[in-house]
Amino acid sequence: MDLILFIIIVSFAASLRYRSSGPDAEDLNRQTTTTINGLFLLLVVFSHFMTYIPMPHDLAKFTHIWMLVKGQLIVTTFLFFSGYGLYVQFRKRGRQYLKTFPKHRLLFLWLKFAVAVTIYLIIGLLAQRPMTLPHVLLSYLGLATIGNSAWYIFIILFLYLLTYMAWELFPTNNRRAITFIIVGSGVYMLIAGWLLPEYYANTVFCYVAGMLYAHYKPAIEQAVCRHWLRYLVVGLGALIVFAASYLVCAKTSGLVRLASYQVAGIMFAFCFVWLAMRFKIHNPVLAYIGGPGMFSIYILQRIPMMLLKQTGLANHPVLYFISVLATTLLLGWLFDKAYGAVWSYGIGQRKTRTA
Repeated sequence: MDLILFIIIVSFAASLRYRSSGPDAEDLNRQTTTTINGLFLLLVVFSHFMTYIPMPHDLAKFTHIWMLVKGQLIVTTFLFFSGYGLYVQFRKRGRQYLKTFPKHRLLFLWLKFAVAVTIYLIIGLLAQRPMTLPHVLLSYLGLATIGNSAWYIFIILFLYLLTYMAWELFPTNNRRAITFIIVGSGVYMLIAGWLLPEYYANTVFCYVAGMLYAHYKPAIEQAVCRHWLRYLVVGLGALIVFAASYLVCAKTSGLVRLASYQVAGIMFAFCFVWLAMRFKIHNPVLAYIGGPGMFSIYILQRIPMMLLKQTGLANHPVLYFISVLATTLLLGWLFDKAYGAVWSYGIGQRKTRTA
């Protein structure tokens, strides 16, 4: 499995192209952010896959190290770039974008999630897995799971709702809107850290960091990339802060652990933003995985893992993983096509009736 991990990392490294002109307005365009997210979504799939197979330590030493240290760091860029992208859209399109937000962000995402949960529910019922009604109902909110990955969807839906409220309250004042989101995220972190598993709370501020970066991007890039020495010092500093805060996180608990994890997550995501300041980052396969296919791959990945585990492939980990990945990509594509058609038909019908 070390070979699979190596190939994933190399596929990303091969997408880097040095940009001699330095940072520009497009250095965090959609191609860049989706390629970075594609890397980490592949690592999420790989990490989840490893929980379905027994793997001797002597055959996958680096994989075992990866599984021990990854934590929730592999979703930090998802949150960072979500916050970044939404802020850019609000700044560009203003009130017009806000009007479409409840339907095309909140409702669209939740309904898609609900359809996926229903698929898992059907599989669970066919497999005669024990499930209670409260547990099933909570799974539709992302507060429980019936086989699917759920916690990240709950967080992003909450942050989308918080974002919508912020710009409804402060439609012409971006700073106040961000301040509202910071306060709301802080309250959420405290409550979730108390009532829910830690992973519901420990990366939430990466989303806010993405918004703040979008707001101050020109000034930050000008300061960081003034010359090569400054650029290298900032990169090294980000790595040191990341390592130090992650170490603090590993040795503490409670609020200190939550706070240090937030810092580690933000610094981890910033390391890739720092990389994008000087390098063009684009890989069409990774960009698809981390862009159009991201939600469906993330939410459906466990279905092929569960089903293919019942076959002889489970005795051949590499072939098993390749089969899981190929099946997940196909399943995600079919799911997106079907859901997109139903969604478009529903919206079209509503527009026709309105007219």
